Amino acid sequence: MRRFAYILFGLIIAATACSKEGGELVYTPTNPSVLRSITCEVGSYILDEHTTTEIPFRVNEPKALFNYVASSDGFQVHLRLEGDILRSPEEFMLTGVRSDESEEGLYYATISDAGLGKMYSRRVHIVIKQQSGELIISNAVRVASANYVSGITAVRLTKSSNPALKADLEFEYDAPNHTFNAHIEGYVTDRVFIPEFEADGVDRIEVNGLKIDSAGTPVDLSHDAEVVAYVGDMKVEYKLHLSCFTGLPVLRIETPNRQSVWSKEQWVEGSKLWLDGMARFDDIEGVEMAIRGRGNSTWGYEKKPYAIKFTQKQEVMDMPKHKRWVLLANYMDRTLLRNRVAYYLAEQTSLAWTPHCEFVELILNGVHLGQYLLCEQVRVDNDRIAITEMTPQDNSGEAITGGYLLELDFHFDNQWQWHTQRNVPFAVKFPDEEDLTQQQFDWIINYIGEVERTLYGSDYRDESKGYRKYIDAQSFIDYWLIYEICVNHELANPGSVFLTKDRGGRLVAGPVWDFDWGTFSYNASPAAQHGLFMQWAWWYGRLFDDPYFEALASERWAVLKPKFESVFSFIEREREYISRSWDVNFDMWNISTNINGDEWLTKDQAIDRMVEVLRERIDIIDRAL
Repeated sequence: MRRFAYILFGLIIAATACSKEGGELVYTPTNPSVLRSITCEVGSYILDEHTTTEIPFRVNEPKALFNYVASSDGFQVHLRLEGDILRSPEEFMLTGVRSDESEEGLYYATISDAGLGKMYSRRVHIVIKQQSGELIISNAVRVASANYVSGITAVRLTKSSNPALKADLEFEYDAPNHTFNAHIEGYVTDRVFIPEFEADGVDRIEVNGLKIDSAGTPVDLSHDAEVVAYVGDMKVEYKLHLSCFTGLPVLRIETPNRQSVWSKEQWVEGSKLWLDGMARFDDIEGVEMAIRGRGNSTWGYEKKPYAIKFTQKQEVMDMPKHKRWVLLANYMDRTLLRNRVAYYLAEQTSLAWTPHCEFVELILNGVHLGQYLLCEQVRVDNDRIAITEMTPQDNSGEAITGGYLLELDFHFDNQWQWHTQRNVPFAVKFPDEEDLTQQQFDWIINYIGEVERTLYGSDYRDESKGYRKYIDAQSFIDYWLIYEICVNHELANPGSVFLTKDRGGRLVAGPVWDFDWGTFSYNASPAAQHGLFMQWAWWYGRLFDDPYFEALASERWAVLKPKFESVFSFIEREREYISRSWDVNFDMWNISTNINGDEWLTKDQAIDRMVEVLRERIDIIDRAL
């Protein structure tokens, strides 16, 4: 056993205080004047979680009696920590004392595990406080949890060694994962600290390959630290995990001279971005980018959404490299999970691509703006919508047939757009507006017109002459199912509805986008409580008149239903992950809309309501299909 100054302590002797004894244990001796000693049977006493054990002890007054009746003339009995006689262990407590009927003066102190799930090894005394105030103290005995092994038993950060802290910080031990965990409430950019260790039977400690010395060794805790304790010839390995703020990655953006981001059209160039991955993702250090506002109705809310554009392609949070990304504010979403859950569900289908996304805390020009969802923007790219990237020279023959990214949106606010004969609003999103040629625009207008005429023609059900030669039916069904299960009526508006037409290929539905308005709720779509409610949307009313399409919908539902049901465990993981962030976000923002109908619920009430609606929708779709 060794002492590594304030970094590595010797044999463990302490724990935080608090013993929940059901009442004061009272010692009533026949002759108090002769009570001068208590002797515990030397040994180690092991406790499983929520179990009890007994410590045998002897007193020099053989006829002593112990009970739970508090008495002013009695003697109080306690467990106290070696080295700090005023403190009780928190991991276990004294719950009873009984005498041995076969031997006078022999007693058994019953101790019970407190159920905290911690690993511990504590040396404790049995202490009797007499009327005079004198303490009769037994020898110390060791009480340990069943999961205890020699090695590191406690880790802390003290304010004296780490002035940036507001108070001392104790790590909690997660025994199954051999990890010491701690959390700092505020956001700390520099997380290099000097930790202190308590250990048992340890010769030396190394952190990230460096030996902890007596002068104190700074450790970078912005990522999990690898700790090795050498116990004789044995190595015991641990991790130190320090979470910070809400636990989510932190995205910081600084604009030149901290100018405001006020426009959806004007990029603020020359900005820089940092990402603190919080040990979950790789950090990003000051890369150049531009930022502007985005959204339609969402841009009018207090909490603004943003688009960002890197100077060069950038991988972010394990998502493939790209220049263009969006920061969804999720302002009206009380669960903060609507888009995230919708994209999870879409990933279970055969849709070619669904935007990847991750939660972040956004700090813009030094001001924390709350939780955001960093998403891949809907763009044509090999790592996103992988269709042929047309050029302005692709104006004839096979080349002019694709690829096109089309959006159906009632806002009708694009440069290249039109209405079909059945008044469906179409727009070309790719090729980009500056690259699209008039020949390409005319071609796609005529193509969509031909698809629509065929769909509403007399032979539309025919396998070779009907709509199936123009439309990928399975993608249309999988896409429709996401809107049905999530209760998204935007398919009927239509709004943010995307299709692709690749070179030489058919129309394919997807990707899904924008699921925070009215979803996972019957508030905006009460008809969804009673059955399928998007069968009539847009072209779908005609498609569902075809028995082939209807049968394929039933077939796809049978395949996808088990995959969709995995969403409930996903929601529970996400609920826990964003818990702190949810609290902080809604301390900052009050939802001013009543669109989703859960605006005044607590976090758990809102998420439980989402789960309930999802279960109901699965049952409703199951009965219908």
